[in-house]
Amino acid sequence: MNRHARYALLAPLLVTAVAMPSTMAHAAAPAAPAAAPQAACALVAAPNTNPQEFDLTLTGFRANQNVGITGPEQFTVTTDQQGNAKTEDVKKGNYTAKPKGGQGQGNQNRSVGCTKPARGTTTTTTVRITDVDVAAPATNPEVDCSVPQSVTFTGKLTGTGTGEVEVFWQGNSKASSPLVKFTAPDTSAGSFTSKSNTRSAPTQPAPVAAAQLTVGKVSDSTFVTLKCKTGT
Repeated sequence: MNRHARYALLAPLLVTAVAMPSTMAHAAAPAAPAAAPQAACALVAAPNTNPQEFDLTLTGFRANQNVGITGPEQFTVTTDQQGNAKTEDVKKGNYTAKPKGGQGQGNQNRSVGCTKPARGTTTTTTVRITDVDVAAPATNPEVDCSVPQSVTFTGKLTGTGTGEVEVFWQGNSKASSPLVKFTAPDTSAGSFTSKSNTRSAPTQPAPVAAAQLTVGKVSDSTFVTLKCKTGT
């Protein structure tokens, strides 16, 4: 066999040897890592509960992770194999979820604020307020009318059903809209403090402090005329 024939036989082997590293490198290229899920916390209204109850849910955390919950209640939950967890019947309010220990990805190891249901007029459809009453304080002592005076009024709701209702207080230059847990036939609407105006001279009329309570289409209001100390 001559030298040219030997080179011809070696040529295919050399081409194969050169090509193999490129093919192997392509096969061994690592796949792009999957994006870490976004950790989320939410306070949700539990269905078919009366009075209304709320559940706190976690999603997108690491599997079997301890997560500390702070807010109106404080406790620790452990996520399942999918990184989710649920705690039933918690108080409504603002909560924060914070993973404990471990190395998470993205926001899996950061504090997460818990979203909550939008505030509505009522949280159940079973409550119907038919009347509201506002009462002035039982006593009306003499005060210095040259400075603002705080006067506290109380309210009462009358109606049917059981559940939370949002009430709207208003007085002079102040307003408030708390949630009240109503139980038929009547429930206290709590209290509301209104500040009186002032008068610059004793010859002017005595200042007045007023309060109005509204739920839906029913409303009531009252006022107190201050008893001014001599010279104020």
